[in-house]
Amino acid sequence: MEVKLKAIIVGERFRKHFDDIDALAESIKEYGVIEPLIIDENNNLIAGERRLRACTKLHLEVVPVVLMANLSDLRKKEVELEENIQRKQFTWQEEVDAKANLHKLKQRLHGAAIQCGDKKGWGLKNTAVALGESIGTLSTDLQLAEGIQCFPELKNEKNKTTAFKKLKRLQEQLLNDAIAKKLLQAGALALPNVINGNCIDELKKLKDESVELLLTDPPYAINIDNAHTFNRMTQTDVGFNDDEFETFDLLDKAFPEMFRVLKYNSHGFVFFGIDKYSTVRSLLEKHGFWVHPMPLVWNKGSGSYPGQCTTFVHAYEVFFHVMKGKSNLNGNSMDVFNIKRATDNKWHVNQKPTELLRDLIKLTTTPGDTVLDPFAGSGSTLIAAKETSRKAIGIELNPIFYDKIVKDLNQMGEEDNES
Repeated sequence: MEVKLKAIIVGERFRKHFDDIDALAESIKEYGVIEPLIIDENNNLIAGERRLRACTKLHLEVVPVVLMANLSDLRKKEVELEENIQRKQFTWQEEVDAKANLHKLKQRLHGAAIQCGDKKGWGLKNTAVALGESIGTLSTDLQLAEGIQCFPELKNEKNKTTAFKKLKRLQEQLLNDAIAKKLLQAGALALPNVINGNCIDELKKLKDESVELLLTDPPYAINIDNAHTFNRMTQTDVGFNDDEFETFDLLDKAFPEMFRVLKYNSHGFVFFGIDKYSTVRSLLEKHGFWVHPMPLVWNKGSGSYPGQCTTFVHAYEVFFHVMKGKSNLNGNSMDVFNIKRATDNKWHVNQKPTELLRDLIKLTTTPGDTVLDPFAGSGSTLIAAKETSRKAIGIELNPIFYDKIVKDLNQMGEEDNES
């Protein structure tokens, strides 16, 4: 049935806030009142105040209603609450799909706007106004709806925010894969360049700002895997022995060269022994690097040396995240990397698993970028760079290590040719 709008009486209500009345009014103007108001025999409003306000805004004379007579005051309140509480909201997946379909339908009915701001046709702004939300929010939802078609696994995310972040990561991965494929087809990804020589001398030969990532594990005159006693694990920076003094003197000369060859707004990772925190950080900052004060942690998952019942088994390593300038990471990452230590084909005492190095490379570079490791050691950084379609430069003083790195890289090249 229908009653005059002015005849409906509004008493005390549970709902106090009425958002998006304009959007609801636009919907009623185009489609009419889809869901009738509920009143009692005396025209007292029981449920539907948002619809009533929208109809008032449109200056409607009569509105459709459902009459529920002979209800007690308690039952009337129950009906009001039931209508608001039991109205099930869309899941986020249903919401973005519904918005995408509404947008497409509107464009079919009114024609699509060719560009933003067109007075003719239906555009993103029109749908945003109709839904009573911002263009940015609607744009994100439409991207998600389209993204789900390409990546159905997005439906499993708990909310739109996490789903949208994952969508961006997946899109970036697709783009990086496409770039890597083109680089490979063009022959632009040669084997990493490994150099046998002193890092300072060889670094001086590199051009200014010629690499996009510094990733290295300098020698610190202590072999953690063979440090079986508590005293050797807790050497202080005061009173260096000769080897330690030489090491930090080397780094004091090498870090400025590393800073020079690193491109502006680029990242770096420098491994160090936790007892060398203050010295290594001071040297890095001295030569221009921004250093995050909280080191990143590689959790190896197993101890590095036999327990002596005097201290805890050492099962992690730390490394600094440094930058020259400022640059965002390629996505989000926790500061602890839970990756098992290298076991297969391990031949170097400080050999890092390529899985860890690949993660760091992917977080800070794109395919075709150049990764620098001035203390190449086992060559794991160079291998990880090649596996992620990056170029690489490695410098290694020890001729035995150098020969092994060259052999491993040549073997990778032969395997690539066969595949």
